[in-house]
Amino acid sequence: MHKLILISIERIGYIMREVVSKVKKVKDGFTTSKGQIIIVGGNEVGIKLAEGLIQSNQDIVIVEDDDTFRKQIEERVDVLALKGKGTDVSALKRAGIENSNLLVAVGDNDYENLLTGIYAKKLGLDNVVVQVKEEKNLDYKMQSKECGVSLVVNPFNRVVDRVKGLIRPGIELAIDGLLGKGVQISKFRISHQSSFAYSRIDKLSLPEDSLLVCILRKGRAILPRGRDKVYPGDIVFIISRRGFKGMIGSFINNSPDQKEKVVLVGGGEISYRVAKELSKSSIVTIIEEDKGRCEELAEELSNTLILEGRGIDVDLLKEEGVEKANAFIATTSSDESNILIAEVAKSLGVKNSIAVVNDISYTYLSDLLPVDNIISPSAIAVDTILDYFYQGQVEDNTLFDGQIKVFEVKNKIKKAKSIKGLNLPDNLTIVLIKRGSKSVIANGESRILSGDKLVIFSLLNKGEVKGYFE
Repeated sequence: MHKLILISIERIGYIMREVVSKVKKVKDGFTTSKGQIIIVGGNEVGIKLAEGLIQSNQDIVIVEDDDTFRKQIEERVDVLALKGKGTDVSALKRAGIENSNLLVAVGDNDYENLLTGIYAKKLGLDNVVVQVKEEKNLDYKMQSKECGVSLVVNPFNRVVDRVKGLIRPGIELAIDGLLGKGVQISKFRISHQSSFAYSRIDKLSLPEDSLLVCILRKGRAILPRGRDKVYPGDIVFIISRRGFKGMIGSFINNSPDQKEKVVLVGGGEISYRVAKELSKSSIVTIIEEDKGRCEELAEELSNTLILEGRGIDVDLLKEEGVEKANAFIATTSSDESNILIAEVAKSLGVKNSIAVVNDISYTYLSDLLPVDNIISPSAIAVDTILDYFYQGQVEDNTLFDGQIKVFEVKNKIKKAKSIKGLNLPDNLTIVLIKRGSKSVIANGESRILSGDKLVIFSLLNKGEVKGYFE
């Protein structure tokens, strides 16, 4: 019997409770005040948000018009569930909007969410987050600048970005301004034949004036320390002087990147968008059951192979050579099918299998099933909103979908110290030291002086990072 069926309801419940218990610590900003948070929408996203915000020491009110949803809220989370709609100004006032720090509208109707956000702004609330699901309803410029919405979350776009990041990870160009003209960050995939495979970071033979600053392992970003090891399949990011990439590649014995092969199952919007963006430089195939949809995709995606068939058809997958695929993404309308299809693809030898699911609960099965990534639009929406809340609205660059934050911090410590002598935490790495017109790629022996500007990769927020250099 399939593993998915064998997993007990009790086990899933345990995993869900464990994940919910790992709530992020409250950071500086509006999260530390004594006001309250209003969540409009008692669906799964609203409930998960409430669970994630429950330790913020603020009162939480969920506004929901559906009696069944309100009963579910009361059973699952210790918050006030108020009957009403966000589009009803009187309901927002009953919820105590005048004493609130944040309103989040995550109902299933985009128009109601947007109108709720506009009303909240008109009622004087500074921090307003709105979920907008349909692409046609998005207008970031108007909604943020003209309507004043603090954050517009589109789960669909976030999923596409996450999938692209898993298939083709990289350091976003947004941080180039912090690095300066003479410095670059290059990425390299570690093969099992690489001299770096299974080596400790502090034993790597890197050229002078270069530093391994980050590892991406199965979609998870890691700030490595000297004792950590590099493994086959890792993608490593190395900061160096411009022009050093070829030299570093020869140290790693990394062969030139071949054209990626990507297979998508399901002809929906996610597959369409991923194929459209990757097909120019990758070999992309979409497998779709519906003949009419296949014809539509074939007309719109000239550089993509469209196959009519079922993603669970093992013979079809073998015929398509799925075992050679760099990535396999199942995006059909059935969560269970996506997980099963992704697991079958993994068993056939695909390097990176991804299942896209609607039900947040399924994302907790990632550690139990041989699927590389299970991602949910709803879970990504929740994470995005929690990141906004707990980061205290700090507008800084981030890497890998917000996993790592990038800051430039001025060192105010009077006495010169080596980086090794600072005893910095493992979740903080000094990448670059800027001293006047010079930029120094950091290592443990590098000395920092008062007034130096430091480019830092961290899992912490900016306020915490600054504390180590004051």
